[in-house]
Amino acid sequence: MIRIEDNFEDVLGKAMSGLGLNVDTLAAASGLEAAHIRSLLSGSINDEALRTLAPALRLSPTKLVDMAHQRWQPSVQLPDGVALFNTPFPVPGYEEMTVNSFLIWSGQEAAAFDTGANANALLAEVEKQSLRLNALYITHTHRDHIAALGAIRKTCPETTVYRPESEPLPGAVALSAGARHACGAFEIETRLTFGHSPGALSYIVTGGEVPLAFVGDTLFCLSMGKAPREAYAVALENNRRELLSMPNNTILCPGHGPVTTVRDEKARSPFF
Repeated sequence: MIRIEDNFEDVLGKAMSGLGLNVDTLAAASGLEAAHIRSLLSGSINDEALRTLAPALRLSPTKLVDMAHQRWQPSVQLPDGVALFNTPFPVPGYEEMTVNSFLIWSGQEAAAFDTGANANALLAEVEKQSLRLNALYITHTHRDHIAALGAIRKTCPETTVYRPESEPLPGAVALSAGARHACGAFEIETRLTFGHSPGALSYIVTGGEVPLAFVGDTLFCLSMGKAPREAYAVALENNRRELLSMPNNTILCPGHGPVTTVRDEKARSPFF
């Protein structure tokens, strides 16, 4: 099982950063003592303190408390023709970090989304299924999402690499919002979901058993990618408008952590 990427204290920190608050200004805004805020940020659970703090951070008090107590875990089954590859990508201070990449295929036509820390398992699946990897779609160009780009290009030199138009990547074809591609019976549509990164794209895939959204770091299970203060509000709005407006059974495939659904994120994420 892939662990949920963020803990409740990560959600607090992201909301504070996005709203431009520090411990002292948050204490003034919420009426909660600074010492209690520091305790929460260190991972200490106090239901009353969380409920007091949540409104000042524009978070749902009940969802935040439920997240702190780990009262729910996702249990989403990916449909046939879709595979997730979870690879370690340790960074200083976060040695347990992993990153996801995905593969879809219809008949012998295949497309990948991000590269993961390494592409060994993804490329092995391509070979096992005798697939043609026609396209690699990059959600955003942060290094953990393109770390294995060289390996994919070496093994599959015919694969076209696509990237967001405002995030340069040598040799990749730029895509803007509203582009539409086909992969066998699948249709792939791009949506602009920037905030965590300047031009991030999400890739909406229809034509299979259920709709899919490959979202990179735009959205995580119970959380979202950190956005700078100047982009935080638009990141939240992009998530609501471009992703959480989709059918409830849409499977959200993030760059970190487990897959989830639109239904569960609307019902359980403290941000929404």
